[in-house]
Amino acid sequence: MKTLLIMSTDRPHATQMELHNTRKGFEHYLDNLGHTYEVCEGNWEGKREQSYMITLPDGLGYSDLKHLAFGRYAQDAILHVTAYGGASLYFNDDTCDFIGKFVQVDAIPLDNCYTQSFATGNIYVTQAN
Repeated sequence: MKTLLIMSTDRPHATQMELHNTRKGFEHYLDNLGHTYEVCEGNWEGKREQSYMITLPDGLGYSDLKHLAFGRYAQDAILHVTAYGGASLYFNDDTCDFIGKFVQVDAIPLDNCYTQSFATGNIYVTQAN
């Protein structure tokens, strides 16, 4: 497994045009840094949104993306997955919860947050250890 960061740039009050422009700007930023990423559908607190599953080579780039998520994009939280599969949820108030493992599942769970890759269709959730 690789070190991953799962984050969104979406905000619930944004128009479709604002969402489109913000997403394209963020993708341009990731491309310029040479980050590999998958565009995904995420479900956060019962709301679907576009999110990004970003591969962090050797774990590098995490701090910059974290600051961008909380500063520029006003996100509530981001998910950090270590190369060993451990998942931690980092909140914008500098708190963190280790929430278990990040695993692939066969179907979208009805009672859980999830991330689904648009490219592969793979569905991922966190599970307690």
